[in-house]
Amino acid sequence: MPRPKSMFPCGFGDQPWLIQARGSDKETQMFINPLNGSIEERNIYEMHGQLCLSRFEEWLFLVDDLSDDCFLLNIYSLTKIDLPPIKEPFSSLGFRALTSSPASPDCTILFLGMEENFLLFCHPCDTEWTKLPVDFDVVGAKNMLTYNGNLYVVLHDIEIIDLASLSTGCVESISMDTPDFSSFGIGFLEHLVESSGDIFFVRTRFPGLPMTTSIVDIEIYKLLDFEDEYIWLRVESIGDRAFLLDRNGGQSFCTQDTQFDKDCVYHILSCYDGERIYKTCLEDQTIEFKLLTAEAVQKKSCFYWILPVRRPIQNDDLLTSFETIARSEVCQKGCGKVKKDESVGAMFISMQLTNLPIDIVQSISEQLPLKDSIRLRAVCKLWAKQLPDPMKEEPLWLMSCPKKCGTCQMYSPYKGKQFTLNLKGLSSSDVPTRLLYSKDGWILALKGSDLLCLMNPFTNDFHHLPILEDDYSYNGIAFSCPPKNSPNCTVFAIVSPPRGDFTRIIAWHYGQEEWYEMQFDNDLPFSGTDNNPVFFDGEFYCLGRWGNLGVFNPENKTWRVLDKPSPIHSEAPDIGTEHCYLLECDGELISVFRAFNMEYVRVFKLDRSNMAWNLLGDLGDVTLFLDYRTSMARTLPRKIFRNKVFLPRLHDETKESTFYYYMKTRMHNPDFKIFREPYNCVWLEPQLQ
Repeated sequence: MPRPKSMFPCGFGDQPWLIQARGSDKETQMFINPLNGSIEERNIYEMHGQLCLSRFEEWLFLVDDLSDDCFLLNIYSLTKIDLPPIKEPFSSLGFRALTSSPASPDCTILFLGMEENFLLFCHPCDTEWTKLPVDFDVVGAKNMLTYNGNLYVVLHDIEIIDLASLSTGCVESISMDTPDFSSFGIGFLEHLVESSGDIFFVRTRFPGLPMTTSIVDIEIYKLLDFEDEYIWLRVESIGDRAFLLDRNGGQSFCTQDTQFDKDCVYHILSCYDGERIYKTCLEDQTIEFKLLTAEAVQKKSCFYWILPVRRPIQNDDLLTSFETIARSEVCQKGCGKVKKDESVGAMFISMQLTNLPIDIVQSISEQLPLKDSIRLRAVCKLWAKQLPDPMKEEPLWLMSCPKKCGTCQMYSPYKGKQFTLNLKGLSSSDVPTRLLYSKDGWILALKGSDLLCLMNPFTNDFHHLPILEDDYSYNGIAFSCPPKNSPNCTVFAIVSPPRGDFTRIIAWHYGQEEWYEMQFDNDLPFSGTDNNPVFFDGEFYCLGRWGNLGVFNPENKTWRVLDKPSPIHSEAPDIGTEHCYLLECDGELISVFRAFNMEYVRVFKLDRSNMAWNLLGDLGDVTLFLDYRTSMARTLPRKIFRNKVFLPRLHDETKESTFYYYMKTRMHNPDFKIFREPYNCVWLEPQLQ
């Protein structure tokens, strides 16, 4: 029977949508357009009283929430395939999967038993479900994927079940390692995605518990079969594809001829403030999200991605090769034309420019990026004297490193200016680089998972530190001073578990050939947070989740948790619900606590005479630039920027405004949900020395 056109939202079937079946609570179903967050309710008779437990492309696995009846439903044709009743309680069933379209005779519906170690399965033509034991613990299962005759179950490792063995009554499986951790964050979710014949492993990282707060990073690996050995290769791009992740698993979608952005990962997550649709762009390494309204949030049922008919995915390597060749040919031809008369043209242009009125030159300078403004002042002595120094006009930049090719983006939070820097020390690197911390124009970065380096992006000075004994996995890291001509440079990193009973540190002094590691039992609880220490009065100060302080002395290699100032919180907030920052301002220590959804921002100054945190009503002439990697306090020449708190969030449309919180009004400029955030960035003060 053909479906009425009005039964589904306009555009349904042309792109992926999110769908929610709401059981007996409501007869209507919720359809959400992930591109704009719009919500539409529709009444589909076949879904009355049903909950959705799984999906495969356009097929839904539905179960009556008041009985044990279940069936498969094609959301487009409304074709229904009845399945045997499930005798097991649904609370004992975990992840589920379909091996193929129900139209295929090989289709198998699979469940993992979470309270007992078993696999429950049936075929569409079966009269009952079959239950078989498995020889691994499924309690910690995170995700499942069926592909090419195998069932992949993500645990601490990956169990690969040969689906052909199900017919023998004995489940056969082998184990495979998951990719090594090489990122940040306390919590994580893991998904397997099949895309155009390849298997990808996606690890999403959070500052707190999974599915409770914002995404801070994402890792994607591709499975390679190398000489009969499986190898996970980290990839920085997924080409024309988009990955769509939900609690049931992941799917791949070709974005050609759609409004979906390519090379992105879309993720539906239940957070503290409701359901969020995250979009992580791998091209520029930014994260943004749309918060669904309260009417769309129903804890009893979940959202699932529904794909249109699958599109063929082109070979990305072939496309890249053709694009690279084309660009090279254009560049070579263009460069040839430019070089033809450049000696004569340069002299003529130089003579003409120096005769320009200074007000016109200044207008031109204001439109140029930083490095070109500096070059403009060097054209002649008059311009150098009369043009403003851009280093003083732009005292702070947001630097992001979107790719591993050594190209970084510099963004001015004041004027919206942007320019590109090429870092020679990173251009030849075949591993991703993570920006960890900055101070005095220098950046501390992580190459791969165990190699730290100090670099000045304006002078291209590089210092490689000794290789870490273990992969980098610390709450915070900082250095005391730049390494250039300074034997006093010390790099310090700390990790302290949430319960706060011990603290582990590593440190490196300039000139040493290896790191030293120490572990201390805490006399007072100190729960580490994802923010960096501050080198203050010769010691590294660290801020805990309660609001107390821990101090490491690099001279005598001692660690102590201070009994004063008293903690801000009597009980530690849930991990991820609050962000906290520690910074120095005019010889004083400042701490900032803000809700993850910006409901509040509280700023404290340490009264060193009484060793107590004093709450500040405003910042006066000071401006704060906050981020868990580096936070800074500065007094800026323009009053319009004072008494504000800036975060590294950029407007998605104009890219000319930065998110800020105004302390005077206790309000923030446009809704922070419409901003995108680079997840590999750091605040940076330019230093050309």
